[in-house]
Amino acid sequence: MTVRSRGETIPGAETGVRCASPAPGVLMVINRPIAHRSRAMNTDFRIEKDKRIVSLLMLGGEQLSGEMFVQRFSRYHMGSEEVPDVLNSPEPFFPLVRAGDTLMVAKHQVREIELVDDNGLEAAVAPAAQAEAVEVTLRDGTVRSGRLYLEMPTDRPRLLDYLNRYAQRFVTLYSAGGIRLINRELIERVRPMD
Repeated sequence: MTVRSRGETIPGAETGVRCASPAPGVLMVINRPIAHRSRAMNTDFRIEKDKRIVSLLMLGGEQLSGEMFVQRFSRYHMGSEEVPDVLNSPEPFFPLVRAGDTLMVAKHQVREIELVDDNGLEAAVAPAAQAEAVEVTLRDGTVRSGRLYLEMPTDRPRLLDYLNRYAQRFVTLYSAGGIRLINRELIERVRPMD
């Protein structure tokens, strides 16, 4: 496996073949067959993962579709890990598989992510969470509508309190069209719809 940067020539490839990274903040990992291994690879400790189909919109406007991997058991809550858990974890990069290639995507370069299969994610929201219909406007003028689920103490149930206390990197917006994770740093304003 070799990691290449934008415009770098790939050794052993046809003449003139160059590596073009799909977007800023994305590293492309090229999988090459290995002629031999000096020792057998131990897979006894491999963590089983499930795939989730996602569509990413990068800061530069490029759209990347592929598969993300989630663990069968979450580190942070009961049940399986889901895409919001991966994106809101402290690690700055996550893998995205597209057409057999693995891209290492920088989370801070992702504008928003659409979950193609929500896998019952909205049904798993805490029963005490209060649904709040909102309109979210991003820096570039894009407007998204949907529901935020406010998991707040009963003495501070307001949308303003939720937004001011929310420290995760991506906000999860639920709508009739699906689930969208929006980079919190790119939100210009949020308007309650009720």
